[in-house]
Amino acid sequence: MSLFQSHFQVTQSAPAAVLTAQTFAAAVDALTAQDDVLAATVARFGPPPFWQREPGFGTLLHIILEQQVSLASAKAAYDRLRAAVAPLTPAGVLALDDD
Repeated sequence: MSLFQSHFQVTQSAPAAVLTAQTFAAAVDALTAQDDVLAATVARFGPPPFWQREPGFGTLLHIILEQQVSLASAKAAYDRLRAAVAPLTPAGVLALDDD
């Protein structure tokens, strides 16, 4: 049992809302209607780009890594995980030992 498994219980959550180009644009509109500074920024520079990645656990893991370290380091760590866990699933990651 890994350290994570001994301290946390994995549960099911409600299905996520689907983010599309249309729902993203609606969200930008809703946020800019509530925040004048954001509205001015979007008016000056345009809305943020709508980037789309393949849905799934691997993408979530990659995004979390990118938030924590440089993009190059995140890619290296993600590539090591993919090599160690095939297929890359929550259960596979949980099955890793602490080494």
